[in-house]
Amino acid sequence: MNEFIEEGWQAILEHNELGSFEALWNLQADWFEAPNQRRGGWSGVSRIQLPTPAGGEETLFLKRQENHTRKTWRHPFSGEPTFRGEARNLRRLNRSGVAAPQMVYYAEKRSPGGWRVILATRELRGCLPLDRLVQYWRDQGWAGFRVQRRKIIPRVAEVIRKLHERRLAHNALHAKHVFIDERSGAACLIDLEKMRCRMRRRKARLRDLDSFNRRTAVISRTDRLRFLLAYLQREKVDAEVRALWRQLVALEKRKSQ
Repeated sequence: MNEFIEEGWQAILEHNELGSFEALWNLQADWFEAPNQRRGGWSGVSRIQLPTPAGGEETLFLKRQENHTRKTWRHPFSGEPTFRGEARNLRRLNRSGVAAPQMVYYAEKRSPGGWRVILATRELRGCLPLDRLVQYWRDQGWAGFRVQRRKIIPRVAEVIRKLHERRLAHNALHAKHVFIDERSGAACLIDLEKMRCRMRRRKARLRDLDSFNRRTAVISRTDRLRFLLAYLQREKVDAEVRALWRQLVALEKRKSQ
C-alpha cells in the first residue's frame, strides 16, 4: 500500500487546506506523543481537529515518520516504513469487520532523509483503554461494577475471537491496547503494528491470550472464566474451556519463574 484515502475524506482535507501530502507533512501541530527517535529516523503523533464542509468537526490522530523503518521478510535488507505494516493491518481489519480505528489517510514518499510516511486515523471518541478501566474497578471496589463487567468482558472476548478467527495474531495484546466505548461497552483493538497472519488459528490465539491473561492479572478468576466462556462461545464450562484454562495457567507459571 503506497497511498490510500477513505471515501469522503478528500473533501474534508481540502476544506482545511490539507489536500496534499506536502500540506499534511508540513502542518504545524502539537505532539500528542513525543517523537520517537530511532537509528537516524523519527516518528511522532499529533491530534488535530478539522471542521467539515457540513459544519461539523472531525478529530484525527496524524502520525508522521521519517526514515523510521524495520526489517521484514519482504524487505530483509532495506526494510520498510513501520507505518506501512500498520496501515496494511488497519485496512485489513476495517474491511473484515474487526473493530479497529478507522484509517482515513495513508501515503509514503521517498526523500533525501529516507522514507516520509503519513498515517491518519479517526479518533475513537468516548473510549478509554481497558487497563485504565480495570484499575478504576479495582480502586472503587469490584462489587460496584458487576453489571458493567458482565457487559464489557464478553465484548472484549468477542473482538479478540474475531481477530483469531481470521488467523491473525495481535502480538502485543495488552489491556492498554483494547479500547472500550464507555456507552455501549464495545471493544476495539489498537496498536496493530505487530499484527501478523498465522498458518493456524491455535497459534494465533495462544500467544495473544497468554499475553492478555498475564497483563490482566488483577481481575478475578470469575471474570477470567467469563472471558474464556465468551471467547469460546460456550454457555458453561466444558473440556475445551478447561483445556485452554490449563494452558494459560501453565504458561503463566512458566514465565513467572
